[in-house]
This record gives sequence, C-alpha cells and structure tokens, in this order.
Amino acid sequence: MKHTLIHLNTSPYSSLACKEGLDLALVLATFEQPVDLCLSGAALAILTDNQHPTAEQGKNLHKLLAGLEFYDIENVYIEKSHTWLKDNATWQGVQPLDDAEWQTMFSQYQQVFRF
Repeated sequence: MKHTLIHLNTSPYSSLACKEGLDLALVLATFEQPVDLCLSGAALAILTDNQHPTAEQGKNLHKLLAGLEFYDIENVYIEKSHTWLKDNATWQGVQPLDDAEWQTMFSQYQQVFRF
C-alpha cells in the first residue's frame, strides 16, 4: 500500500487550498515521505501555463510543477475522461487514468488529503 495521496480539487486562486495542498506535498517529500498528487475539477487549471494571478491571489502555482521532480514527486494523476482536458494544453508531467483506474487509486493509499 502506498503512503500519501494529495487530491487537489479546488480552484487554484479562489482560496489557499491548492497552495496548501502543494505545500503539504513538498513538506512530506522533503522528509522523504512518498507522496503522489491527483488533480480534478477546478484544480486542473494549475496544469495550464497561461496563468496570471493577481498579487492578492499569490504565486503562479503552475511554476511549482516543474520542481516536483526535485522532490521525487513523480506521480501526478488526472482523469483521462475530463472534458476540460480536450480544450486546453496541459503540463506534460501528468498521468491520465481511465474511470476505473481513478476510482481504484484512492483505495491504494494509507492517507488521502483533499484540498
């Protein structure tokens, strides 16, 4: 059984939830805890590179994705069937899962945090 999955589901700039989820992933990985990410819903917007957050919204979260490999965060999952993906260019580091794989994924982790 895998250790930790962080599921990002909220809009990246409507609250601090996505940033906090990414921060948790980086902290866990810093202490050599295996962690995977999955994105769904409004959080998929993180995958596009044309983000221009205001000063109030904080940092461009898309830029954090390139650094995940330095923390040994290698698995970033998305739902293959999500219609949003067909209309937008996305970051290349994601692994699309079909519906059955997506549902099964959640039971394979000891801890799942949802943001």
